[in-house]
Amino acid sequence: MEKLEKEESTFLSLCSPHDRDLLTGRIDMTLQDFERITYLTMALDYVEYSLDLHKRYIELTVKLTRQLERENQILADYPAYYLDEDTAETYQKWIDDFCNHIPADKQEYYRNKLNTQTGLR
Repeated sequence: MEKLEKEESTFLSLCSPHDRDLLTGRIDMTLQDFERITYLTMALDYVEYSLDLHKRYIELTVKLTRQLERENQILADYPAYYLDEDTAETYQKWIDDFCNHIPADKQEYYRNKLNTQTGLR
């Protein structure tokens, strides 16, 4: 449980006020928010926190799973789907937006970590 609490606390201290409101239930989370946030938590290697988010938001996990299954079906017939949909650009925007809310002295560390983990930039 300690690792989960540490990952959650760290992520909440780094994320934007809007994301903090989403994650603390002050405002409702959309599927797009959930996909973006779990992408970031996994890229940061916050596995315990990511699993907790999937449990906490099981209905969004189910929807995201269905969406990914559809995308995999599309990829089978249309291998350039992610390129044409600018998926890498979307992921990079998520990373950049996240890093822009981090204190300046930590931005470079987290930007490098996220870009290394995801293979972007």
